[in-house]
Amino acid sequence: MKINIWFVIACVLVFCVGYNMNDVAVSFPKYKVAVIDVAQVLENSNEIQELKRAQDKDMEELNTLISKAQNDLLNEHNKSKLIQKESNYRQQIETKKKNMDKEYSLKLAKINDHIRSMISKEAKKSNYNLVLPTGMVISGGDDITVNVIKQMK
Repeated sequence: MKINIWFVIACVLVFCVGYNMNDVAVSFPKYKVAVIDVAQVLENSNEIQELKRAQDKDMEELNTLISKAQNDLLNEHNKSKLIQKESNYRQQIETKKKNMDKEYSLKLAKINDHIRSMISKEAKKSNYNLVLPTGMVISGGDDITVNVIKQMK
């Protein structure tokens, strides 16, 4: 009789554990995974292309300033004026470069946020739970790159 009680208790415990494991396995949500080629999205972004053009223009202006400074310093024969001009040009160049870097960083952050929101919108529209870059995924996932690029244009 004592063995029967222990046997019944063991059976009840095994049943409860099995039921709980099955309940957990059934209750996990199914994930829908998307992949995106971030490099291709950035390459097709009009905002990124515009930012590159603006940066090229700014670099051209900076190079012009540097060339002007070099010519001006080569033509200066007074040593005290030379030192003063060199210091002045250095300060101008450093200030311009810092402003360019700051402006570039702010614009890039804004573009990055915009692209992330576009990806998020596309993922929500198509009911994806997870979006990963293509470089991180060996196989699987639906590619939403083309949809995001279309949405950006």
